[in-house]
Amino acid sequence: MLRALFVLIVVLGAASAYGQSPQGPSSSALDASNSAENNPIEAALRQYVAAFNANDAAALAALWAPKGIYANKNTSERTVGREALQRDFESLFKESPGVRLAGALDEVRMVKPDVAAADGQATVVFPSGETIQTGFSAIYVKEGEAWLVDSIHESELPSPETPRDALAALEWMIGQWVDQTDAAQVDTVVRWSPSQSFLLRSFSAKVENEEPMEGTQVIGWDPNRRQIRSWTFNSDGSFGEATWSRNGDDWMVKSTQTLADGRLAAGTQVITRGDDDTVTVQTLGRTIDGEPTPATDPVTVVRVASMPEEETVPTAEQEPNSVANERPGADESQSSPAKEEGEQP
Repeated sequence: MLRALFVLIVVLGAASAYGQSPQGPSSSALDASNSAENNPIEAALRQYVAAFNANDAAALAALWAPKGIYANKNTSERTVGREALQRDFESLFKESPGVRLAGALDEVRMVKPDVAAADGQATVVFPSGETIQTGFSAIYVKEGEAWLVDSIHESELPSPETPRDALAALEWMIGQWVDQTDAAQVDTVVRWSPSQSFLLRSFSAKVENEEPMEGTQVIGWDPNRRQIRSWTFNSDGSFGEATWSRNGDDWMVKSTQTLADGRLAAGTQVITRGDDDTVTVQTLGRTIDGEPTPATDPVTVVRVASMPEEETVPTAEQEPNSVANERPGADESQSSPAKEEGEQP
């Protein structure tokens, strides 16, 4: 029961939409209509990501204006017209089936009521594990009720200068967190490593009539893959790893895990920030030994304390999960910034 619960609410995390679950895009990535009225360009981007991650070339091309233009500043590559774009997408999906995309908008400017300019970042993850991160500038035009891509100019982003820079987007996770669920008591503590090259997460979960579960997670920047990754080790002997990426307001964590009994688990966790002190976590596309298991209901996780300034960077003598020993229940199981079945986010 405990393992099932852990896989359900906290551990089975998953990776970023950039390197994402082979089962397909997350429900939040597909839910373009929910934000359409308040942010139509964000909705259009989510729809684009969903079509890309479904590897549906025709649906993807349909989101472009008939004479849409794609231009790559690094390679000078240029593709003009919806039909030519569809052929390019078909070639990409044939050569790299399962390739994944994630994107986030940095700024949107309304040029006219029916024209918008947007800047953002995107990440593509290939089945081989290769990751490409780009910055893009896009022009959207409104045709009827739909916002279509008129043009995209993109260029590959430089690698972060330091691991600390690469993890800056996850710095909001630092602190003490608790899951708001009656099913289990889950506590999590996240802090910087002494060198600030990694984020260290200690977690503990308690379920009535079950053995407590504790674990440690290390989140870091992989300069080879150019991707945020994490490694998780649980007290029952299970362990796993995951890749992280940002998709709009969500973080997607795709994980794989070896369970204590030797079975293999995988899944994708969607982490959505409500505000500075609240996040929701949901696990999708979970499998154990290849067999699908039901998605979990979203779990709300709240920050109960921030790390004191002097504790943000632990001393060299401190063990990564020493916090778990200081306060009963600092746990990874909590959905706090990301849980995964064997891969605590």
